[in-house]
Amino acid sequence: MDETIPVSIIACLEALGRRLLGITREHRDGPLMELEQVVLEAVRAALPELLREVLVTATSSIALTKAGLTATCPQCGKRTGSQSWRNRTVLTVCGKVGFERPWYVCPECGHGWSPVDETLKLESRARLSPGMLEWLIDLGASEDSFVDASRVLEKLTGLVVSSETVRVRTEERGALLEDKQQKAMAQVVGTQEAAEELDRAPGKLVVETDGVMVRYLDGWHEVKLGLLGGYVDGQLVAPSYVAAREKAEVFGPRLLAEAARRGALEVVSWQGSVTGPALAVLPEVVVLGDGAHWIWNLAADYFGHRTEIVDFYHASEHLWTVAKALYGEGTVAANNWADRQIENLLDKGIKLVLEALNQAVAPTSQAAEDLRREREFFRSNAHRMDYPAFRQQGLPIGSGAVESAAKHLVQKRFKCPGARWSDSGAQAVLAVRCRQVSERPLAA
Repeated sequence: MDETIPVSIIACLEALGRRLLGITREHRDGPLMELEQVVLEAVRAALPELLREVLVTATSSIALTKAGLTATCPQCGKRTGSQSWRNRTVLTVCGKVGFERPWYVCPECGHGWSPVDETLKLESRARLSPGMLEWLIDLGASEDSFVDASRVLEKLTGLVVSSETVRVRTEERGALLEDKQQKAMAQVVGTQEAAEELDRAPGKLVVETDGVMVRYLDGWHEVKLGLLGGYVDGQLVAPSYVAAREKAEVFGPRLLAEAARRGALEVVSWQGSVTGPALAVLPEVVVLGDGAHWIWNLAADYFGHRTEIVDFYHASEHLWTVAKALYGEGTVAANNWADRQIENLLDKGIKLVLEALNQAVAPTSQAAEDLRREREFFRSNAHRMDYPAFRQQGLPIGSGAVESAAKHLVQKRFKCPGARWSDSGAQAVLAVRCRQVSERPLAA
């Protein structure tokens, strides 16, 4: 059935049409760059009034109040009629919009409210629409700085919001997300079950961890970063992220909470007799890291059924360290030794590499110390370097994904020139950044 378009909406569209017609005369034979700019400005100028007319027409409580409808007080439940009409102005993604809505004051408890605010899901005294708030938070966490976020917003939309407002709103949302994360961490540790709706990683669950240095007000500190995703047909897919400046023992529950959300604590089967105690079998988790002790300690604490793998690139770097200590940096002998041992490690396994390390003779005391340290590294991680077997099983052997995330998730946003972060500000932005890059809603 055809509906009659409200006169107020038609008036807005006709005004825009007349403006566009004027542009065709004022800018006849103009270049595209000029035409697109003036048309964009005309449409932007028309959007607030268009949104206002749609809002007024679409909101039932405005029309019903004009007809004398009473409303129920949300505080005490008493019904009352409207007292007056009040203006409200909100900055939206369509621009600044002002509209008049009914205002009620309960004679019983004195509470004042407007049903229109509840219908529109506008918080009391909020000056930004939910849509605009999402834009600010998204830009505040993704651009190089809050100043850049404000500038990009104005350039692309014509809307002006101060960089300080962007900062405050971004950090407010991040603080809410962090609070939610803390509650999830406590719940998972206590129940050993996911605290949030499951988003199972496809294929085999892979956990990668790394650390990246960020400058805070009191100096440089390591931000720990965790990546969790599925491994399917040789590809890491659907990654999600957690990050925080905190000690390993505190970061562990954060990593576990996200792993639980990705399916790590789901029971696959039960082992044991029918009448006796049963043991829950959880999914296998592949843990990839650079060899730092805290990574394997976390893996042992939180993932029972796991395969631990040292990132092959880091293992190769350790072999290059030995080659330089034995034969000197840049020498043919060093290059030949490193290339041979890296090939052995990848194709034949750790045994030949350990034999080569045991047979190596250090030319200096410093080389002897380097050799001692690297021998210990390979011995202690030997079971994590069975690369031929890992490859045969179709398991990943490189943690490049989390190292890449350290750059694009953390460093890009946190290492702009002159940046010094407070603990709370950094963690708030980290919380938003992890949500963004994980492609999860920013709503707390």
